[in-house]
Amino acid sequence: MSFSFSQENSIKIASLLNRYPHKKALILPLLWFAQKQESYISEDAIGHISEFLDVPYMHIYSVVTFYTMFRLTKPQKRVIEVCATLSCELNGSEDIKAYLDENYSKDFEVIEVECMGACSGAPMCAIDGKYHENLTTKTIDEVLK
Repeated sequence: MSFSFSQENSIKIASLLNRYPHKKALILPLLWFAQKQESYISEDAIGHISEFLDVPYMHIYSVVTFYTMFRLTKPQKRVIEVCATLSCELNGSEDIKAYLDENYSKDFEVIEVECMGACSGAPMCAIDGKYHENLTTKTIDEVLK
């Protein structure tokens, strides 16, 4: 297995161990660290997390594939995640997604994801993991500059 957490992530993980009653509760934080570190979650990362937490590989894999925010393949372009949950949809996320697909798909991978927890700032998207809220098709151009 070739994946290992960076020294910075290892320090963060060590500090989290005391905050959770069971190591298994660290699945989501470890997946976030792995994805942030490599821009996706590799099979090696799943195996490493599985061994570290003493949890079956398939359990970790099932968590990765359940959540839309985790990626199993390395993105070829920068990523824009558009929230497609109700509050964002009611406030225009479909229009933003269509606008991004039409105008920015050459430079960005535009994907719909489930709730990103920023409903009060709907519609929102994340560009390379950074949240941008209260968007319109006009303000998205400013954000992308």
